[in-house]
Amino acid sequence: MKVAIIGFGMMGRQIAQVFAQHGHEVEATDEDERALKTGIDEIANGPYGIHSSVSKGKLTLEQASGSIARIKTSPKLDDVCKNSDLVIEAAFEDLRLKQNLFQKIEFAAPPAAIIASNTSTLSLDKISQKISKRDRALGMHFFNPAQLTKLVEIIRGPATSPETVEKGSRIVREIGKIPVLAQDEPGFIANRLGLTLYMEASKLLEDGIASLQDIDTCMKLGYNHPMGPFELADFVGLDTRLRNIESLQRATNDNKWIAPKLLREMVQQGYLGDPARKKASKGGYYEYLHIKR
Repeated sequence: MKVAIIGFGMMGRQIAQVFAQHGHEVEATDEDERALKTGIDEIANGPYGIHSSVSKGKLTLEQASGSIARIKTSPKLDDVCKNSDLVIEAAFEDLRLKQNLFQKIEFAAPPAAIIASNTSTLSLDKISQKISKRDRALGMHFFNPAQLTKLVEIIRGPATSPETVEKGSRIVREIGKIPVLAQDEPGFIANRLGLTLYMEASKLLEDGIASLQDIDTCMKLGYNHPMGPFELADFVGLDTRLRNIESLQRATNDNKWIAPKLLREMVQQGYLGDPARKKASKGGYYEYLHIKR
């Protein structure tokens, strides 16, 4: 199967690596040509990259070289989509951008290709509303880091055909992931639940009811979460977290999704999350509040 990745940022790179490691030919594009070069380097050498998998005994050297060789890049979207069986749009959460990309993808991809969006919060119905064959549009929401996280949300829009849902779910299982089916509602399943917890945790912190450390500890020890809500936000990226919350607020017009003031302040000041994962970041909650990790 040939897979096209449109958008070679953090998630696009991770998704490309997953498919390549499972034997699929991958071709990626991005409007920023520098991202194409840095993306390949990160796939090879990043913290969850292919060489890291070799050092941990998860891949052989032969498997690693084969995986890297299966990933190609091109600055031209038309070339990337040509002859693809699956096209995954992995641009950041901006509705107009995704709508425009879907139009370009439909024009360039074969008629039978599935057109998927890695959207985490935006309505698939709205993303696909400008294309003609909406029955082949699907949400395919991978989670960060996609190389390790087993879950993929399959989002079915009002016009998505049962055949597209079945095929998309089968593809997800074939690359070692577990699909869950979500209806086309803002935030779907995982983000609706996860962001609800984060918003409540933020209210507890900002109202002075509990400390950041105690909130994180409660969820780890009381509910057996691997990370507390603030540790998880730092891990995901605070700029990403802010975009997701703003997207939910726009989609629902519900004031419960107004982003926490502290989160906005941190992002504005360059605190974008765990500096071990985001090189340009000054840090996350723990650094901003001068708390030892």
